[in-house]
This record gives sequence, structure tokens and C-alpha cells, in this order.
Amino acid sequence: MGLIAFMEAVPATVWGFLVGSFITVIGVALTNASNTKRLRLQHAHERELDARARDLSMRRDVYLNAFEAMATGMTTVGSFGELDIPFQDLMRQYMGKAGAMGKITIVGREETIRAVADFEQALTGAFMRLSGQRNGVDQLYRRTRELEAKLEASVHEQERLATLLERADGGDQVALERSLEYERRRTRQLRTEQQDVEAAFNPAMMGLIRNSMQEVAELDTMIVPVVRCVRNELGLAFDDAFYLQLIRAGHEERAKSFEGFLQASLGTPDVEQSDEG
Repeated sequence: MGLIAFMEAVPATVWGFLVGSFITVIGVALTNASNTKRLRLQHAHERELDARARDLSMRRDVYLNAFEAMATGMTTVGSFGELDIPFQDLMRQYMGKAGAMGKITIVGREETIRAVADFEQALTGAFMRLSGQRNGVDQLYRRTRELEAKLEASVHEQERLATLLERADGGDQVALERSLEYERRRTRQLRTEQQDVEAAFNPAMMGLIRNSMQEVAELDTMIVPVVRCVRNELGLAFDDAFYLQLIRAGHEERAKSFEGFLQASLGTPDVEQSDEG
């Protein structure tokens, strides 16, 4: 039987069934292909969202650590006038966190990296300017402490000699009087030197505090571009003009308070100590 005869022998219902089945198969295949494509797009979108979430999480961690380092740096600058804290200890707390700012070069955009570099350069400049000034104030401060210790020892020695003089007689009394007079002259000399050192120390100390406050104010304005760049990367809005206005107003108020305290302190007359013995 030929092919044509065979096809003519097949009932029409069978052909209808076969054609319908074929169309169904095609429809299923197309549906599966569409679903597969949709799933692939969905998975790609989910992978993109996951990647973005991981990226934002990593950036957030890096930036938070970097801002902590910046804040520590500004706190260190503001603490240069705290002479009870040794200079090495003062810088050590910042140096332990300074490396966090360098990590921004790995995840940050070019604008952010530039803003951080400008801030770090300004911070380094502040350290260098204040370090020399702090060194001079430290020397005067140590000298005042040395003079205080010598004065205290001299006063105690006068008291001891005065006690011995009350019990002495003859040649011992003459020698003790000479020693007591020497200690009195020494006390007067030490107090004169102490007044001279304090006269130099007090304005130097106030100048160091004033300059450290000015440096912090300048650094506070330098950090505004960093905040703006970072928030842009994280998709957060930021009004840098308003924030800068708040910063400047706060520092102006603190500067006025300090100058008022300084004038009040300088207006208080010093009470001179009388010689002992």
C-alpha cells in the first residue's frame, strides 16, 4: 500500500486527534520554555539583589569602621590640650583604627576615595601642627611640676631646720640659721621661676586648646563631603548645606563659650603666695 493510500485510509477522527495532540505538545513546550525563561530571569534578578545586598552590607561595614576612625582622629585632635594623657597614648588610640580608612579604596567610588583622602590629609596636617605646639606646652608643664616638687621639698626643709633651731644652742644654732636662710632664699628663687614659667605656660596652654578647637572645626567641615559621597553610594538622601550650617553654628557657640571662660579666667587676680618661714 502506498503512502498516499495509507493516509487516505486513516479516519479523519484519528487525524484530528493527532493534530490536536501535536498542537497540545507544542503548547506545552512553548509554555515550559516561557516558564524556564521566566525562572531564569527571576533567578538572575534574585542573584542581582543578593549581590547588591552583599555589596551594600560590605560597604556599610567598611564605611562605619572608617567613620569610627575619623571620629577617633578628631577626638584625638580635640584632646591635645589634655596634658595628663601622654602624647604616645593620645596617638595610639587613633593609630589603632587609622587603617580602616584605607579600606575605602577597595569598595568606594572615586569621588568617595578622593573625599576621604582630603580628610585624611587634613587630619595629618592637624596632627603635625599641634604636635609641635603640644611639645612646647609639655616642656613648660613638666617644668611647673618640677618646680612644685622642689618648692614642697624646700618648705619641708625649712620646717625641719626651724624645729632643729628651736632645740639648738651655740655653734649649731649659727649653722642652722645659715642653712635656714639659704632655704628661704632658695624658696624665693623657685617661686620667682615658677611665676615666670606659669606666665609662659598659661597662654601657651590656652593657645593649644584654642588651636585644637579650630582644627576640629575645620575637620568637621571636611567630613561633610565624605558623608555626602557615602550616603549617595548607599542610596540615602543628604542635605549637606543644612548639615554644614549646623556644624558651623555648633563650633561658633563652643568658641564663644571658650573665649568667655578665658576672659573670665584672665580677669581673676592671682593671689601671690607669701614666703614660708
